[in-house]
Amino acid sequence: MAEAKLDQLTRLWDEFRAMRFPPGFYQREPEGECMVMMDSTLAGCIASALDGPLDDRRRDILRARTGVLGKILPSIADDEYAAKYFAHLHGTAVRAAELDRARSE
Repeated sequence: MAEAKLDQLTRLWDEFRAMRFPPGFYQREPEGECMVMMDSTLAGCIASALDGPLDDRRRDILRARTGVLGKILPSIADDEYAAKYFAHLHGTAVRAAELDRARSE
């Protein structure tokens, strides 16, 4: 089961890496969140999940930041590309958490 989740995460990650960061979000901070930090923090956790089980610190960060991003998504719907970009990041982060859980089962 973990192998299928790893394959799915790898595909999502490759798709995400091909996208460019939304230019209007270098300084835009919806709900007070720096989206550059959101992007880099979640990307680091996702990359770590691809390499193997997450340590407790990264697991906690992944869960917390994914939750925050999920709450922010509706507030960025006015920018179609950014909404797509961050929704893809959110979905990829969710899959990384699922893979991490599957590895411990």
